[in-house]
Amino acid sequence: MPKRPTLACLALAFSLSCAGEVGFSDPPPGGGDHLRPGLAVTVRVAPEAAEVAQALGWAGGVPGAEVRAHRIGTDFAWETAVTDEQGNAYLPQLVSGRYRVAVYRPLTDGESAQAGVSALASGRILDVGGAGTEQTMELVPNQTESLVISEVYAPATFVAEFRYNFHMYFELYNNSDRTVFLDGLTFGRSQLINIAAPFASCAESARFRKDPDGIWAVFLHRFPGSGGQYPLGPGEAVVVALDAIDHSVVDPRLPDLSDADFELLGFGDVDNPAVPNVVEVGLRNWFDGHGLLFYVGQSLFIANEVDPASLERVVRSLPSGDVQTIRVPDTALIDVMWTEEDDALRDQRFEICDGVVHDDFDQLGGGYLQHGVDLTLSVQRIRLPGAAGVAGRLQDTNVSAVDLVKAPITPGTIR
Repeated sequence: MPKRPTLACLALAFSLSCAGEVGFSDPPPGGGDHLRPGLAVTVRVAPEAAEVAQALGWAGGVPGAEVRAHRIGTDFAWETAVTDEQGNAYLPQLVSGRYRVAVYRPLTDGESAQAGVSALASGRILDVGGAGTEQTMELVPNQTESLVISEVYAPATFVAEFRYNFHMYFELYNNSDRTVFLDGLTFGRSQLINIAAPFASCAESARFRKDPDGIWAVFLHRFPGSGGQYPLGPGEAVVVALDAIDHSVVDPRLPDLSDADFELLGFGDVDNPAVPNVVEVGLRNWFDGHGLLFYVGQSLFIANEVDPASLERVVRSLPSGDVQTIRVPDTALIDVMWTEEDDALRDQRFEICDGVVHDDFDQLGGGYLQHGVDLTLSVQRIRLPGAAGVAGRLQDTNVSAVDLVKAPITPGTIR
């Protein structure tokens, strides 16, 4: 159950691509005790994880946490500082603007043995003023007893003049130590994305984007099986293709998904009879007949089986007409992944809202893949640090900004 980010590069001095994109700043003496230009951050453990702070002796603040900030509307790169012993960090170089801010604290094996968790994180979108801004960030711990979305591959490409989308896939991974069953599970995406629209400002859409009681969706798919037909053992993964065919015949950079474990099924699909179907169950069919498309820049979820007819629904009036949307309740949600694009132009053209889902489900988007630029890359969930990651567990702090990394596609294989 989700409550509350890029590690391959973290191992190489906390960078994303990796060298040349990150600037480090030492925290000033005294921490954030007064306002000054830039951003002063105080990092604490969230109250709901007070036992972690107590076990580690972090009563005041969290030492050694990396604070990352990216100015929205600029080429993607993190400005970075590390907290001092009191949990304070300072980034003086930040000019006025709106920022993605993420905080990440991987634990050493010794700390993990004391606290029972392997990483803590927090994330948010906030405004930094010209006179300076002070902010407190509360870290929440990773979870491991869950099924997680471990990889999403969804770049659009063109074949001659034709836009080709059907090579998309996502991967599910059993991040627990017990067998789970996929029978009847629900896959979908949140209705809204993280930008304001002429017909719905950020304030107007907040009712749906930031609902603590669930995620509002229009398009849903249901996994086959009636209970016990599709087991997934600890540390195992399955690939769910949009179309389970060999896409490399269209473009050699695209994957062969003919051996996928499942495929989405729409009203206009060519069905691969050897691959079980994840069928559309409402509220309406996806437009092109192949099943739900799930581009980077959206929030995807996996949930326990739900009956769309029984869920709360509202009708939203949009320029294209009235749209029914239902709320998948928080009690049904298993995992949420909020992917974000590396797209400075889009960030400049639109007002960026403060999230697509409630903070309990995901606090800040991640992955930062340039849409359609490199067909060999996907967004993937990283391994936990230390011995926990060696054992095959993936990081799930509900802060996708630090849980996700862009990497070469590996359908069905965990890096």
